[in-house]
Amino acid sequence: MVVRKSIPSTQLAIMQENLLNLNYWPFWNKFANRILSENQGELSVNQRIDLHRIVARQLIEDMWLISEINRGNSPQFVQLVMVWKGQTINGRTAALAIKNLTIDITILMEDDGGLEITAWWEITRLSKVLAFGNKVARQIVNQIFDDLIEYGINRYTI
Repeated sequence: MVVRKSIPSTQLAIMQENLLNLNYWPFWNKFANRILSENQGELSVNQRIDLHRIVARQLIEDMWLISEINRGNSPQFVQLVMVWKGQTINGRTAALAIKNLTIDITILMEDDGGLEITAWWEITRLSKVLAFGNKVARQIVNQIFDDLIEYGINRYTI
């Protein structure tokens, strides 16, 4: 799955700052009411982040691992690759339809640049038959994309 959008370069600089600093995630990431990690501030490789939200009085926790952070100058870009480590609902393992999910977020900081999110996943055989796992994975990716283009372009102060 690939989703992309052209965004003015002034907004891309703000988006990059919001994406790479965990302290700003609660402002732009509307998917999570609370975000936990051992480290705050600038994201680092091998850092685990847990996104918490409440739905129908149940605590849902999505766990992610930052697997790569890449930067380049020609063209100027930043890339964040996250690997989904699973989901729990009230402490019980959930979302078993998805075996693995990787999200690659790239911000191209050129005049004609923008945001691109590439995602790939593997789902269980049963979820293929029921056509459920692909829908869940797409929802996760689209939520991150929508939040970044709508709220990730705003400057926040802590």
